[in-house]
Amino acid sequence: MRKVLIPMLALAFIGITPAYAHQPVELLNTDTTAAKGPLLVDGTVSFAIRATFTKAGEKKAFRAAFKQDDPDDVQYLDVQYLIVDKKPESTLRPAQLPTLVITSPKGSSITMKFTERTKFYEPYSRVNYFYLARYRAVAETGEYSFVITAKRKASITIGVGDREVAGEVLRGLKPTPSPVATASASPTPTATPEPVPTKVGYTMAQVRANNSASKCWSVIDGNVYDLTNWIGSHPGGPSYIQGLCGTDGSSAFSSKHGNQSGPAGQLNRYQLGPLEK
Repeated sequence: MRKVLIPMLALAFIGITPAYAHQPVELLNTDTTAAKGPLLVDGTVSFAIRATFTKAGEKKAFRAAFKQDDPDDVQYLDVQYLIVDKKPESTLRPAQLPTLVITSPKGSSITMKFTERTKFYEPYSRVNYFYLARYRAVAETGEYSFVITAKRKASITIGVGDREVAGEVLRGLKPTPSPVATASASPTPTATPEPVPTKVGYTMAQVRANNSASKCWSVIDGNVYDLTNWIGSHPGGPSYIQGLCGTDGSSAFSSKHGNQSGPAGQLNRYQLGPLEK
């Protein structure tokens, strides 16, 4: 299982809505079920889960875990459904947007209903978003599953949690530990070691396969980034980002933004993980 530490991203909300630091996680085309999708190790930490669909019927999913160590410390499941304020998402009717079904550890499910259209501004990418729905309830101990099903081409963001601390995301199937053989004469059983997460990276072949404006991956300084959503927001114009699609863009990025903290911080928002050596 691959462990990913996600950089912080501040979202400033308009009006009386509080500001949270949502840490971005991009759902992949392989994240078709909750079991295959990423696991938010602590569901109280704030994450922004981004899902992009190209056709009706596509599914993407993820999980979030809650652990009640202290019975007096009540944990809450906080979920927000958001869309960007631009076409086509801003023109879609509620019936055309992807559905989100949340299933609790005990098996009860809810489908999020669109109850509002509250705008807020995210200053780092200089993009306006809309809240369409919010849900808050006392969390059950265990893993919640989130399944998003598309009705047509669209991109959405699901906000989970509200604690502004560094978060942890696990990707890949949890390894099954092998039992340790013990001698028949030994009266004391040998303890099975805890499974150790296996670090898995992305291959250059995967990067080369995502070489268009509709799916743009690039390698920069040994890490893989999904720059698709940054193409239309890049201050210098989309062509500079499109030129990085499917390539190792380390030299190009360094020549334009070497030793600049602002662009480096912006880039961290789109990190998927390390490049596999």
